[in-house]
Amino acid sequence: MHRNNTYFDMDNLKQRVEDIGVVYEQFGKTPIASRVFSFLLLAEPSYKTFDEIREFLNASKSAVSNAINGHLQDGTINYKTFSGDRKRYFYLDLENWKKRVEEYAKKLYDFNNVMEDVLKHRSNNDIEFNNELKDVIDFQNFLNQKIDEAIIKWKEK
Repeated sequence: MHRNNTYFDMDNLKQRVEDIGVVYEQFGKTPIASRVFSFLLLAEPSYKTFDEIREFLNASKSAVSNAINGHLQDGTINYKTFSGDRKRYFYLDLENWKKRVEEYAKKLYDFNNVMEDVLKHRSNNDIEFNNELKDVIDFQNFLNQKIDEAIIKWKEK
């Protein structure tokens, strides 16, 4: 059906999974969850069975299971099946990924509204802090505006 990765040799693939995994950890994921994500991002075909993931990562069943379940819960990963094959094939849910980026942008906007409210209610006793907070809020508002513009342009394409 499938099995080999045509773009990377195995050593190169393992190193790329590691490199991307280290970066993905910065988003709050565990090391194993980051490696699962990275492997599915780079693997060809782009879907793999539990055993293929576990064997590639040389990780325990429980560690891989916990990582996959976390990704399933947050919508990063989904799975499909093939007729006559009882295995589940896991893949990155790229459509959901785009939706999540939009949700994060909305959360940033909501958080900024809260921060603006905080600034309104702070006393004027700590002018330096308040000015720095206002600068952060202004920066976040600028980012929100640019993100909104980018999302609109993206949807128009």
